Amino acid sequence: MENLTKFTIQLAMLSSLLDEKMISEKEFIKIKAELERKYKIKRGLCGT
Repeated sequence: MENLTKFTIQLAMLSSLLDEKMISEKEFIKIKAELERKYKIKRGLCGT
């Protein structure tokens, strides 16, 4: 799988955790930033 696909799957899982209140918004932002760094994703690419 390419990086964007892997990132998208992990972001979807992360979003589910946030929706279910299993993580806080602060944790979500921190983990999302780490995923962006890991997969070399530019913030503007994902609309955030």
